[in-house]
Amino acid sequence: MDLIPEYERDKKFEKHKAEILEYSKPVQIKCFQTSIWDETLYRAWSSIVQDIVLNSSLLANSLNEFSNVIEADEILLFERTTFLVVSQSLRKEHSDLKRFEKISSIIKQFKVTCKYYYLFL
Repeated sequence: MDLIPEYERDKKFEKHKAEILEYSKPVQIKCFQTSIWDETLYRAWSSIVQDIVLNSSLLANSLNEFSNVIEADEILLFERTTFLVVSQSLRKEHSDLKRFEKISSIIKQFKVTCKYYYLFL
């Protein structure tokens, strides 16, 4: 998508998506319009991880119950290695649509810092 002029992206994406969906019948396919230059790739991979996690609805329900008990606005569950969002509970709407990516980046940096200091102990 990055090589296609911005004004043509949506139209081309929808065209190719329709072709893929037609050829893949009866299998259900999800398509993502992504770019390496923004958060769309992260969001697409997170969505894929959420789809393949077993018992994801049970996990989401458990997070919702937990967030109600502790009165949290939001709870995120990240995958350990990639820090992609596996599940979430949201009780209050947030205006920052890139917050998952920001939190993931902060956690990754913290993990690197901890490893660095652990080596010198």
